[in-house]
Amino acid sequence: MALAAQPSLAAARPGMAVQGSFDDLGTPLSQVTFVVLDVETTGGSPATASLTEVAAARYRGGELLGTYQSFVRPDERIPPFITALTGITDTMVADAPRIGEMLPSFLEFLGGSVVVGHNVRFDLSFLNHALQSTGRDRLANATVDTLALARRLVRDMVPNCKLGTLAESLHLPHQPSHRALTDVLATGDLLHAMLERAGSYGIVSLEELLDLPRLVGHPQAAKLRLTTRLPHRPGVYWFTDAAGHVLYVGKATDLHSRVRSYFSGDSRAKVGRLLRQMDAVHHRVCPGPLTAAVLEGRLIRSWAPPFNQQGKVRRSSPGTTVRDLGLPASVGGSGIPADPAGAMAQAPLPRRRRNGRRATWSAEDLERDPRELLAPYADQVTALARSERYEDAARVRDDAERVRHLLGRHRRVESLRRAGRIVLLVEGEGTVELNGGLLIETGSLFNQIDGASGTTDPAFAVTADGHENERIIVAQWLKAHADQVRVLEVEGTDDTEGMSMPADRIPRLTELCTAIASPANTEAVADAEG
Repeated sequence: MALAAQPSLAAARPGMAVQGSFDDLGTPLSQVTFVVLDVETTGGSPATASLTEVAAARYRGGELLGTYQSFVRPDERIPPFITALTGITDTMVADAPRIGEMLPSFLEFLGGSVVVGHNVRFDLSFLNHALQSTGRDRLANATVDTLALARRLVRDMVPNCKLGTLAESLHLPHQPSHRALTDVLATGDLLHAMLERAGSYGIVSLEELLDLPRLVGHPQAAKLRLTTRLPHRPGVYWFTDAAGHVLYVGKATDLHSRVRSYFSGDSRAKVGRLLRQMDAVHHRVCPGPLTAAVLEGRLIRSWAPPFNQQGKVRRSSPGTTVRDLGLPASVGGSGIPADPAGAMAQAPLPRRRRNGRRATWSAEDLERDPRELLAPYADQVTALARSERYEDAARVRDDAERVRHLLGRHRRVESLRRAGRIVLLVEGEGTVELNGGLLIETGSLFNQIDGASGTTDPAFAVTADGHENERIIVAQWLKAHADQVRVLEVEGTDDTEGMSMPADRIPRLTELCTAIASPANTEAVADAEG
């Protein structure tokens, strides 16, 4: 698990983060082959018009590698207004190949490149119609539309985003003329002008370019440059403000994509406030998602970032509060509405300690037989359902399900604690070792070394008061991703398959409610249990 140490938080600046490899950053634009294309037609719809000319140009690393141009003999005469616009006459296409004869050479030139066009959907609509009409598949190439790029990058600089207007306003070497090849060369010039401008937003890979029309529309798009060095690898990230204060800590299976997603798909007001305050992005690559989840928990506990705390209730330790579970503090014998007719027996619910207004389940309660803890809820639901008080029964059922969830989590945590040293094989991460439910890390991942002083940043180390929190994180992650984990070794037991079975043996409420009279009553119990 050892990784090269990064600067400590006090010294870290955006430019000092570890630079990812080209693989980490995606496909560099300098290594992408673009084929810019353009078509001329006899009309505006492929259903009623035909191709008359197809042209393309291949570019890589800003260099023009070759061109393609072919007339196409249409199925109908060229309308006079099209001839006036393009200069293409019936005589010029009289000896040209039919579309089915032209396509093989065009497809060979196109290959697997990224297709580029100005309003590229128009060109592709004709080409795909031609392909399908000749028994071929539609083009599956990635596409870039220079019209969409121009609308995001230079719209405030030009009267409109027509190709001719852009070519003139941006002083491009080639000017369009409604002929396929000259329009292709003008579009190629425009593409490279847009790529240069996209670089100011930190767009350096093909994946980012394809997403640019959405990203650059964000009000904080100028800060996209802060995400350029983030790798496509699992880890944790944190945002800081101009004063270096940590605003938010998160984890990701793909750091680059996750952080950039804040600029494209999340419209929550909280995210907008976060991005307005954010001045720098820092990250730490982790071996895999489990390690990232643990490190995220440690950093949040150490730094208590304000945007991680908004809308959340912090857990107390070592007990788990009723408020944490979403249970009303009044749940208990007095919390269930009494039956005015006296028909419903008031079975006592599990004993709990009270600390002021907050009630907690004691460790002693949680170690009891789950059937004993859940039976009072089952009795209440059964009695309420028999009295046709279905809404009350549903509330008690939901409360019982939350208690069942708490019992399961407690037992999973205790299984990890008591198992001692555990060796896991985690998909996408490799071998992971736990000791008492805490992650064992022998390298420098959690030892954030300050190069100047040689001291360890305590934020990356688990503290005694954080043990329970980390065990909960590990237990919940393992439960949610059980299909990605294989237990290789358990020090405290030989039963590697049954380590988590105590949590699996907690009965559902429907198993305890055996005397409900009708299907309607049974449904009141079963709805929440799927």
